[in-house]
Amino acid sequence: MHVSHFWRILIKAAMLSLCARISYAQTDSATHVQIGPKYELPQSLPGYGVTSEEFERLTGLHPQVAPPQSVQKSQPAPPAQPAPPAQPAPPAQTASPAQTDSLAQLQGNAIQPNLSVQVATPIIVPSPFPAPNPPEPLPTWLQQTDSAPSNENVVPWWQGNCAKPILIQDARLTCEVELEQLVWHAMQYSPKVQSILILPRILQTDIEIARGEFDRRRTVNTNYRDNSDPVGNTLTTGGPNRLNEQFWDNSIGIKDRNMIGGKTELLQMFNARDSNSLFFQPNNQADTKLSLNYTQPLMRGSGRYYNTSSIRIAGIKSKQKFAEANRQLQNHARDVITTYWELVLQRYLLEQSRAGLSRLKAIEKHLNDRAGRDLVKTQIFRARSAIKNQEGQIATTRSNVLGLQESLRRLVNSPELSEQACSEMIPLTMPSNELPLILLEQELLAALTSRGDILSIQETIEEAIVQKRLAVSELKPQLDLETSSYIRGLRGANQFSEAYGDQFADGRPSFAAGLTGSLPVGNRSAKASLRSRELEIAQLQFDYSDALMKARADIKSAIFNAQATYATTVAAIDGTFSALEEVKGNTDKLDVFFGENQSLSNTLNDLLDSEGRLISAENTWANRQIQHMLALMNIKYESGTLMTLGVE
Repeated sequence: MHVSHFWRILIKAAMLSLCARISYAQTDSATHVQIGPKYELPQSLPGYGVTSEEFERLTGLHPQVAPPQSVQKSQPAPPAQPAPPAQPAPPAQTASPAQTDSLAQLQGNAIQPNLSVQVATPIIVPSPFPAPNPPEPLPTWLQQTDSAPSNENVVPWWQGNCAKPILIQDARLTCEVELEQLVWHAMQYSPKVQSILILPRILQTDIEIARGEFDRRRTVNTNYRDNSDPVGNTLTTGGPNRLNEQFWDNSIGIKDRNMIGGKTELLQMFNARDSNSLFFQPNNQADTKLSLNYTQPLMRGSGRYYNTSSIRIAGIKSKQKFAEANRQLQNHARDVITTYWELVLQRYLLEQSRAGLSRLKAIEKHLNDRAGRDLVKTQIFRARSAIKNQEGQIATTRSNVLGLQESLRRLVNSPELSEQACSEMIPLTMPSNELPLILLEQELLAALTSRGDILSIQETIEEAIVQKRLAVSELKPQLDLETSSYIRGLRGANQFSEAYGDQFADGRPSFAAGLTGSLPVGNRSAKASLRSRELEIAQLQFDYSDALMKARADIKSAIFNAQATYATTVAAIDGTFSALEEVKGNTDKLDVFFGENQSLSNTLNDLLDSEGRLISAENTWANRQIQHMLALMNIKYESGTLMTLGVE
């Protein structure tokens, strides 16, 4: 082979090495930089070790059905319902400049992907019921709503009362809050959520760190040596009994590693040398050398997949952390929603307790009017005891309302909810007594693309597959192609510029090429590593099957719980109206006894007992309503779609 032809081939190989790196950066960067789940349900689950039949057995889903981009599946038309009022726009539309700047600071970084937060709106839409009318007075002194047909569409009287201030009189210190508004404010102001939203930016840097392994490296080296050695052979110096030498070696260059495993090194050396040897000619030598070295693995360590595995693994680990961020975001959203509904419940209980106290005081007043005629003191004391118990319950419930307001204020951290601006929060999103249409298949499909534990195992399996492919490559022998070439110039009197020109003008390039190889006898380490990876994948396949079954069980349990809370809510409504009828009957009976001047000990006891049962029934109704709303929320939480953090 002609020398110049070999030189051209070597230069072309180096250029191809650089082009391969640039090409990979242009074609594959989007694949590995993307963060967030992007799974579709295939015919089977290759790589996860779950066949179509087994997947259908574990989840009840047909593998040929691919999950939609957003889990918004068409549903059969439900029975006609009252039209819900228009939902309020998210607060982001009316955000102040300071709020806008805060969001821009979180999402404006050059390396941060565009974040989108999706909220499960069916759980937090306002109640479809119309605004309630004021409660109508009952006959005589009993203040309560009239009996109404027992059905799930009734609006309780306390719902309208709680839409007004019940803690303070100054309306300027109250603020109306809606559940959806609170969730969006938490996205803007909560330090916990802001910490979660920063995580994708951190993950992006992890991927860039892995890509940095393929960055070109500029090298600079300088080294000075001054040697003085005794001479044991006159041929070394030609006379002097010590050999005195001075070396000053300098080099600059570029090192590069391409995506297929090749390593390129381009060096320009400027070396100054001098010696007292009579044979050292010319004196004060200027030695220049331009060298090009290229090493390419041919078996073990070769190929794009092997050499870019660190980027691929970094991307997988990023998605694992992203799934964890989604879980944290879901937990925070659940805390906000749960605290909101608990606040609604305690306000309901407070208003119910106050109404019960008013009724008991009315009974006491009625009894005091007949004191000394046909009543004994013990009967009045019985009514007073019930009043004191109710007053204690009111104090406890009021403290619960104040404590839940503080918890909600901390979770949302909105300036609009500060203690100075809002001493009482008035919830506007009211609970619903209805059971929406819930499709198990839709929730399971959503879990496959959004549930954190499933996504985490999927990413772990992908990482294990990458590690297995690397272990297979390690079974191959080590065989590397090593090539090098250089041109050189030499001048005396430290004439570096002339020596630099001579390396291109005089002589011809020198070159070398060869192969180096090795293979351990038995190769036990590589074989054991491959076996370990195979066992790890088998273990993860079982974990994945267990996660699918757990997701199905959790979602079904949540659906069953929602159905149960719906049934108990309807039963609580019926029980409340029954208790109300009992109170009315005992009240009428008491009036009859008063009119006929008869003994009323048993009747009074029955009335006070029925009053207690009415208060308890109203409490149960309110509790069942809130439990039903939390059960509906839990379905979205178990499917992983209560609130999701995605990448656009």
